[in-house]
Amino acid sequence: MDRLMRGLWFALCCGPLLAVAAPIPFNIYIRLDTGMSEAEVLELTGPPDYVSDGTSFRYRTPYGFAYGDRKTMTWYADRVEPHTTTITFRNGRVSDIERHKKF
Repeated sequence: MDRLMRGLWFALCCGPLLAVAAPIPFNIYIRLDTGMSEAEVLELTGPPDYVSDGTSFRYRTPYGFAYGDRKTMTWYADRVEPHTTTITFRNGRVSDIERHKKF
């Protein structure tokens, strides 16, 4: 029982500290491009710090209106890499990449 309690304590106290995502270094950032799939981005960058709920949106096509989904993923800056990177996906593909320096 004592072993179980120590394991639960470690998971509750230290687990979130171990799950922090790393910011995207510049040599990886320059390899990101619009049109990449979500899987390609995650393979290069690793898991993000924040993922938005994928909202749906409506857009016009030559044949009428269509619906798609939009999701954003964010990697926060830290002491080593001072840039926060946000990638927006539309229909599973990168549509926008933003990078801001933390002051």
